[in-house]
Formats: sequence, structure tokens, C-alpha cells
Amino acid sequence: MATSRKIPCIALLAAAAALGPAAIASAQGGAPHPGRPRRRATLLRAGLSQAGRKLVFSVRTSAPLPLDRLEPRPDTRSAASRYVCLGLSRAGGEGERRICLGGPRAHRRVGVEAVDAEGRPARMGSAPATVKRPSPRKLVASFVPAAARLAPHRYRWRVLASPGCAPGERCASSLPTTGSLAFRLRPVRAVGCTGGGAGLLTNGPRDRRAVALTFDDGPSEYTPAFLRVLREKGVPGTFFEVGQEMPGREATMRRILAQGGEIGDHTMNHVEYPGYAQIAGARSRIEAYTHFAPCLFRPPGGAVDTSVIATAGGLGMRTINWDVDPRDWSRPGAGAIYSTIVGTAQPGSIVLMHDGGGDRGETLAALPQVIDTLRARGYRFETVTQLLGHRILYRPYG
Repeated sequence: MATSRKIPCIALLAAAAALGPAAIASAQGGAPHPGRPRRRATLLRAGLSQAGRKLVFSVRTSAPLPLDRLEPRPDTRSAASRYVCLGLSRAGGEGERRICLGGPRAHRRVGVEAVDAEGRPARMGSAPATVKRPSPRKLVASFVPAAARLAPHRYRWRVLASPGCAPGERCASSLPTTGSLAFRLRPVRAVGCTGGGAGLLTNGPRDRRAVALTFDDGPSEYTPAFLRVLREKGVPGTFFEVGQEMPGREATMRRILAQGGEIGDHTMNHVEYPGYAQIAGARSRIEAYTHFAPCLFRPPGGAVDTSVIATAGGLGMRTINWDVDPRDWSRPGAGAIYSTIVGTAQPGSIVLMHDGGGDRGETLAALPQVIDTLRARGYRFETVTQLLGHRILYRPYG
């Protein structure tokens, strides 16, 4: 550095030193109070889109934002709050729903708060989410809108961010800088799945602590109660349904899919070693009632041969049996059902239970404790399609 440039810089730092550490930080381009990032992050770009079941929210900032230092449920009226939030308001409504990044589980959950017209947080909570950082200055969050209490509707949206300001200072920013943008959250429905094709499986991969809970012989008068338990526990189920039981229970079938579950083919009349008409008939009825094309078939009683596997495969469905069977159809008692499942489940297990075909009160009574115990042991719950590494396909409608 030339002498003529050194002297002013040294003089500036000396003067800053006389004023104290905060002035030194400001002179060096850092934060004027402890804890503030050396370089303030401002919003550069934001995006909001719908991808299948999920809402995808992305932000790009001028400097990296440490997720663990952001507040998932901030009071944005406080200058010191650190946050990045997506704000959505219904057209013509008052207040705003805010989805905020950050917190101790920042990569797996987002904060949710309802804010009134004066900016006061009215209700607070959180929702499951996947939050990724594709690059140092970009964050992408995806979540199911219903988990954040967002219903299909027309919304206005904006992004709010602040790295935390000193008292009396203004460093919060928003995109757009004034007003908001229009977005329509459309209803979606499951329309199919990947992974269908000839083959027989009894379990998923053994290298992940995940299991699939499956239910046979419905839909029945018990199915809504099973769905209530699954919804309360935040767990998806895979229901292998019998065609003759479906008429009059179309709403229950659609509810299975709306909750993130899956429907599989279990023949028209619960016939062992079924032919084409039995398998194709149930598949056609599932599609007619729900718009969902199943990619899984389960043979009644697990009875299978090469012809059954080939027939199901020709209809785009993989044949699925199980590796955990509590024989709940025999009504051994809720305690016995629970003990068999938790005692034999292992990573990748497909658990057989029944929601139809008889009195299923014992299975229903055992289900909450089964879920709680396996979850406490570190297991995740997935549909069979997800357990096998494939996807449920969703499409907007309306």
C-alpha cells in the first residue's frame, strides 16, 4: 500500500480505537454490536411455487445467513429480532400467516405464526419441513401447506428479513420492497405413484430406520377411526382395499390420500390366486372413485404365484406382502398385537394389519402405542411406495 493511503487508514483506525470496540467494528466493515454478522445479509431474490403437495419458498441473500441464529417465531416489531419469513395474507383479509426459518431444528421444521393487522403475533406453532441450502447465499424450504394451516385460496405474499438491528436502527428488508405479490394455492390430489411393475417384495431396504404400516380388507366402518389416529400421530398408512367394500365409502378413500397415505389393490372380492378380472376390477374402481392409479397390489392371504405377480405387473402394480404379521385378524388382544409388531419390526419392515373384514377394535386400540414405541426407537413411518424409494405423484386441480 502506498504511504499516502496508509496514513488516512491508520488515522481512521486510531480514531475508531479512541471511540471504543463498536466503532472499530464499524470502521472495519463489521457489526457495531456483539453477535451481528460481519456482513449484513439483505434480500436479493425470492420465489414461491407449488410442487405437488408442497409449497416451495426460496430466498437468495447478499451474504450467508446462519440458520441456527434465526428466530422461527419472531416478533418483527422488535429491531433486535433475526428472521427470514414468508408472509401470506388472503385477498381481502386482515393479518398474515408467516412461515419463518430458523431454530434448533431448522432443517426439519419451520415456525408458523398468525399475525394480526397491527403486526402482533396471535398464534404460534411449527410445521414439518425440509430446509436446504443449495449454495451459501440461498435457502429453500418446502412444506405441506395444510401443516401450516394454509388452505387452497388466493393469497398475497411477501418475504420479510432482518439480521438483527441496533436500537433505533432500521435494517429489516422485504421483497417486494412495497406491497405484495399474487399467488394462488391450488388444491392437489394424489394421482399415482412410481415404482409399479412385475415383482414381489416383503420389505424395504434394511439400511434405513423406516417402516410402513399397512392395512388390509377395507374400507370399512373402522377405517375413519384408523385415519384419525394416523392424522393425530402424523403418520401415513398404506391401505390395500377390496373392490366390493368400496361403494359408499368413496370419501373415506379420498381422505386416505388427502392425509398423505396410499391405496393399493386387494382384488374385487378377496379371492386367493386371483385372475385378471379380480385384480383389474379393483384397480379400476380405485381410479374411478379417487383419480388415483395404484402401483401396489397385495394378494389376499399373501397367496402368490408367478401368474399373480405377472398379472399385477402387467397392470402396473408391484406385488407386496409383509415381514411383520401380528395375526390381528384372529383377535389375539391389543396387547398381543402391540407386542408382536414392536418385537419383530426392523428397518425396512412392512407391517400387516387390518382395518376391515371384521371387528378391528383390538388393532385400533394397539395402533397408537405401536406408533409411539417405534418412533421412540428412532423409526420413521412411510407409505410402502416411499419405503421402496419411490414417489407418490400429485397434481393440482380446480
